[in-house]
Amino acid sequence: MRLSVLLICLLFLSSASSMLTLTEVRLLFKSAPFDKHVCTKLIYSFKNQSVSNPVFTAYKASGFMMNAKHVGNPLDKLITFSKGKNLLEQTIKKEPTSLEIRFLRLIMQANTPSFLGYSDAIPRDKRFVLQSVKSETDIELKNMIVAFLQKSDILTQSEKQKL
Repeated sequence: MRLSVLLICLLFLSSASSMLTLTEVRLLFKSAPFDKHVCTKLIYSFKNQSVSNPVFTAYKASGFMMNAKHVGNPLDKLITFSKGKNLLEQTIKKEPTSLEIRFLRLIMQANTPSFLGYSDAIPRDKRFVLQSVKSETDIELKNMIVAFLQKSDILTQSEKQKL
């Protein structure tokens, strides 16, 4: 009896410790394009926690899309990318006014090879992000967005200066 109680407690503690905070997810996201293992962690870290949070779902979708870079077989690359793309698009349909989710799609589209044809929302998302970032109260998110936009080719010099 004691052993079963101990095992249940250990199981609970191990699943609770694997819960990621939004800050941890954002850090994983930043490293995922460069490390296959981090990408995998970004995708599968949500098994033990509710993925009903649309922002976490969007990060998971982005993880799938970035993971396509780490897959060897071209068909598997396309399948992996498409899985993430579809999940991200579904998430945006549910939460079209989420700055973070729209920002993730902007990043994904800006960094997707043109032959995949996934760039149609760049102008809309860019406009939305630029309008919304000014009033964002989450300083961590705001800094992340501004840092990305300053480095990217998405904005013109005058747009960058207005940030």
